[in-house]
Amino acid sequence: MTVSTHTRDREKWFRWFILAGACLMPLMVQAEPAPANPTTLPFPSGGAIVMKINQGEVDVVGVDEDRISVSWQGGARGEEGGAKVRLERLDGNRATLVLDSWEDHVRYRIQVPRHSDVAIHMRAGELKVSGIVGSMDVDLLAGEMSLRLPEPSRYKAVSASVTAGQLTARPWRTDASGLWRSFNARGEGDLELRARLIAGELTIGE
Repeated sequence: MTVSTHTRDREKWFRWFILAGACLMPLMVQAEPAPANPTTLPFPSGGAIVMKINQGEVDVVGVDEDRISVSWQGGARGEEGGAKVRLERLDGNRATLVLDSWEDHVRYRIQVPRHSDVAIHMRAGELKVSGIVGSMDVDLLAGEMSLRLPEPSRYKAVSASVTAGQLTARPWRTDASGLWRSFNARGEGDLELRARLIAGELTIGE
């Protein structure tokens, strides 16, 4: 069977995602100038983006634009919640985003090119991902995770797990709750999806 160059490239970036979570720099703790809100970065469609997020309410949305844009609103202590944002382009088609804040109620909206491969490593809060057509590697320690897939049939490998809580994956008719819930699925597409949650609710839909 012949494997296309496009498929090999996606698999290469997906392996990079797994390593990148351990290689990103620690969250920023030193005083820095306040970042621009929104913070934007030109970035082409078809690239790979790794995000490291401390806490908050986060919407990651795929859009028809060749750029990454991050905007946010704060909670009770300040209009912007003391948010710290580091958005960097590593080379032509790789980028990293690090988000931190002293408040747990900061609301972020992250817009990325619709056709992107994305890895998200988050500690706590509410994470929503929608509109992205690409491979995804997503993990959350505690909270709620919602992944809306525009084209579920394009995923050749799907793996999802919840250590304690609720796991729902409507495209694959999975609905389970309790301890150590997980499922795996195989398809004929060209994308991969991994989602992991320690405690909370994980929902995968369309």
